[in-house]
Amino acid sequence: MDMNGYSGTPGSARVLIVDDEEVIRRLLYETLSPEYALASTETAEQAYDFIEEHNADVVLVDKNLPGLTGLDLLKQVKSRSPDVEVIVITGYASLESALDALRLGAYDYLLKPFDDISIVSEKVRRAIEKRELAKERNGLLEQLMVSNKELRSTQDFMRRSYLETLTSMITALEARDAYTRGHSDRVAEFSVAIGKELNLGPDRMERLRDGARLHDLGKIGVREDILNKVGRLSPEEFEHIKQHPIIGAEIIGKMENYRQLLPMIRNHHERWDGKGYPDGLAGEQIPLEARIVSVADCYDAMTSKRPYRDPLLLDSAMNILKEASGSQLDPTVVGAFFMAVQKSIVTSPLKN
Repeated sequence: MDMNGYSGTPGSARVLIVDDEEVIRRLLYETLSPEYALASTETAEQAYDFIEEHNADVVLVDKNLPGLTGLDLLKQVKSRSPDVEVIVITGYASLESALDALRLGAYDYLLKPFDDISIVSEKVRRAIEKRELAKERNGLLEQLMVSNKELRSTQDFMRRSYLETLTSMITALEARDAYTRGHSDRVAEFSVAIGKELNLGPDRMERLRDGARLHDLGKIGVREDILNKVGRLSPEEFEHIKQHPIIGAEIIGKMENYRQLLPMIRNHHERWDGKGYPDGLAGEQIPLEARIVSVADCYDAMTSKRPYRDPLLLDSAMNILKEASGSQLDPTVVGAFFMAVQKSIVTSPLKN
């Protein structure tokens, strides 16, 4: 033998014949040698060792062998190499015998003596076709998995790039006003601190950070003279600025990958008592992430300098949050924020 244990045409499918009767082995050799690379053994033990070293595409094995039986070899082969097709040869024409082989994973079975030897060639050919189709299918599945991975990588890159573009727009918008510069980044930092206290999972924390950074995205559509107005807003001006959550939601809602951020952008001005905007949601109708951003937003607004007032000291800001708990703000979220402050996860530019 050559070809790594097989004899026959190089590149042909490899068929291992396992039978303790020399006359059967010779008959199968003569029948299959024109088309396939062949090897043979007399026992299941020899066959298993041979497959371990040289592998096989199809195994023709007699059911009744000395020592380990053909069914024992079938189980071992299928356990080690599920893609190897096994055809069981039996001298007993019983349905139970055939079913035993098929249940263990045999491709087919043959009865001997062979009435028509061409049936052997036909069944081996079909077994090889099945194996080749399985290999092709597995190859296509692997290609699909690689393509999906590359697509997800591209989508992640595009998603992060788009997020960075939106964040840059907000940064540029805030940079026009010294009083709001860095506001969205701080709100994101405070929101993440609250999320940790509430034991949010990693994926949810990432969405919380992104949503908090983009919570004021809609202010891109607000008139600059209103955004930068020093005094109190008129009722008409306030109605105009109340549109920014809706504008932001419309912008982000057009991107499928960002729709999970919608609640933080649209609903961060809702109130626990239902008196907020734009949807008048109350209590736990308001998505948790939006309630978190609301607390973080309020805290940063109070502790940042504004044209019309100086920043509040930490204790003063905390007292106001406490007073707003249960009316404007979710008490649980406020409590989580207080815990973050006690752990020094959250600080204020000014402390008492």
